[in-house]
Amino acid sequence: MKKILKWASQYQVFAFFVITYTLTWGLSFSYRAVLQQGRVLLLPLAFIATCGPGLAGIIVSIVANPKCRQGFRKEFLVAFVVAWLVAILINLANQKFIENMPFSTGLVGLFIVSIIPVAFVVASSFSPNPLVRSYLSSLVMVRGVWRRTIFAFVMGFAFTLISIPIGSILGLRPVSSYQLPELSPTLIGLVIVKFLYQLLFFNATGEETGWRGFAMPRMQSKISPLLASIIIGVFWALWHLPLWQAEGRPVGSIEFWVEMLIAHILFSVITVWFCNRANGSIFVAGVAHATINTAQAFIPVGSPLLVTFAFVATGMIFLDRMWEKLPSDHPAVYNNLGIDI
Repeated sequence: MKKILKWASQYQVFAFFVITYTLTWGLSFSYRAVLQQGRVLLLPLAFIATCGPGLAGIIVSIVANPKCRQGFRKEFLVAFVVAWLVAILINLANQKFIENMPFSTGLVGLFIVSIIPVAFVVASSFSPNPLVRSYLSSLVMVRGVWRRTIFAFVMGFAFTLISIPIGSILGLRPVSSYQLPELSPTLIGLVIVKFLYQLLFFNATGEETGWRGFAMPRMQSKISPLLASIIIGVFWALWHLPLWQAEGRPVGSIEFWVEMLIAHILFSVITVWFCNRANGSIFVAGVAHATINTAQAFIPVGSPLLVTFAFVATGMIFLDRMWEKLPSDHPAVYNNLGIDI
């Protein structure tokens, strides 16, 4: 056991990927059970599986520094309760107003239990382990990055809207085929609910805390942001396999995987650009991720979005010279250079 812990401490990024896939793929039966068989009692396991990257980052941080703790922190308990209550309200609002799901006492109770891993990840921003707390602090820190946050939010919708005329010009899909929702207070309210839901379930908490929050800074201490983005993009796409399979996606199709790999690599570059520009902020990365998913929920543009991503990612790569390594003192670079990846 000591050898395994030492190995995980020494090769943190590799250990992160192993634990991430072990958690998500190991619990993948819960996706099939819930989505295909209606066995909703396994929903808590599906939530844990989807929080795999975030939980993996926390586990590796603790394993790498098991003695690095400062006793019980009241802030952790308070943050957990607050995050739990907020997540419950957002989840119920999404089920009511977006999914139009009828409520029952049992279903509400199930959601309350299922949300525990999400609240745990958020509360870990106040963990008694200083390294966990330091790594996750940008998940709840908006001060200093609110301009970047607004920019990421606006650009997420802009990418989607720009894709419509781009797709038409390239002959991919005519503008007349889109049915844009009418702007109204109701639509704005639904967009807000959907965005907050995506942010918590699980774009920021489950995914970005791991991919961009834990793995990216450590990889950028060794390699360029561009190469790190590509590597993470591949692992990020493959990580979705159990969920896509349970949803009935054509995971046996080569064309499907080519499209998914391209989409995730391009969007990985874009998200990393936002994250690095915001000094490694997990929250900004989460907002960029959640905004795209929210926009797609209301305006599913399809393949033209990939073309937009290609143009945007290319521009970002050349603008910030992402093929060059970041300086070791950059806030988005893990500063313990003695740790191998």
